[in-house]
Amino acid sequence: MIILITGSNGFVGSRLMYYLEDKGYQVWGIDISDECNIENHPNTFIGDIRNIEDLCKLNEHEFELIIHCAASKHDFGVSRGDYFSNNEYGTQILMDYASERNINKIIYYSTVSVYGHQFHPCDETAKYLSNTVYGDSKFAGEKIIWKWQEEKPNERCVITLRPSVIYGPNNFANMYNLINQMNKFPWLMVGNGSHIKSMISLENMVDMTYFVLDKLKLGIQNFNCIDKPYLTVRKLMEIIASNKGFNMPKIHIPLFFAIFIGRIFDFIGKILGKELPINSDRMKKFGTSTDYHSEKIRELGYIQKHSIEDEIKRTCEWYMKVNSKGYKK
Repeated sequence: MIILITGSNGFVGSRLMYYLEDKGYQVWGIDISDECNIENHPNTFIGDIRNIEDLCKLNEHEFELIIHCAASKHDFGVSRGDYFSNNEYGTQILMDYASERNINKIIYYSTVSVYGHQFHPCDETAKYLSNTVYGDSKFAGEKIIWKWQEEKPNERCVITLRPSVIYGPNNFANMYNLINQMNKFPWLMVGNGSHIKSMISLENMVDMTYFVLDKLKLGIQNFNCIDKPYLTVRKLMEIIASNKGFNMPKIHIPLFFAIFIGRIFDFIGKILGKELPINSDRMKKFGTSTDYHSEKIRELGYIQKHSIEDEIKRTCEWYMKVNSKGYKK
């Protein structure tokens, strides 16, 4: 099978390129940036999926499947317009390209953010109650793909993968921030840590993607992508603290007080004219439960190969390496 992977220089896309190639697939990628989290795959073309001319430069390849990973997804510093330009409009242009090239199989990387933060565990039957611009824009992308599939229901196959926080070595997002705090500033903990924080390691995410390749069938299938067991923040932090160089926070502060501190940084950021890493939204996010379940894909036969403990250990070891003097990528 010949596969096109969008966002192929991203954290997931770059790993997926090599992973699927090792499994015997022919892979080609497109990414708007030439910067890569891990290692650029030689079959990655630098281009913008929002530009049909860039996509058409790949026409020499007879793609049978598109794995759509490209997205705007940063926690801050991204405007509403940028989110929708990349995650909705970019998906529309990609689906136009798929129609033109008669590509009838799509795997779309969406997000559990389409469910929002509900006060109960959310599986694939949960209501769509996104309360973030990112979640709104990714759900808009889902709806474009639904419409595309409905245009030719007897020919087109769609699988939507909805991961939570994806973490692992070479990623500098949410898990890195927590690990960094527990290494350098193990002083404060927001709340008592009894709320669930869903997550999935990069290795389990690419395993899940590989697992569903032969599960494509006519219609639309949605799968949440979460590692088990479903951990509380406290348990997650205890796992991190079990690694050398990391410690549990010594002081607990209520969520409302953490949000108050965040608002002080909001004010400072407003004066400086930029968003700061510490802000009230991040405090709310850290103190809010994200309890999503992924039993559906397991009922289909998926078996998790990598434990959370092992993947956290690998990530902590990588963190210590990149923060040591003289480190070179």
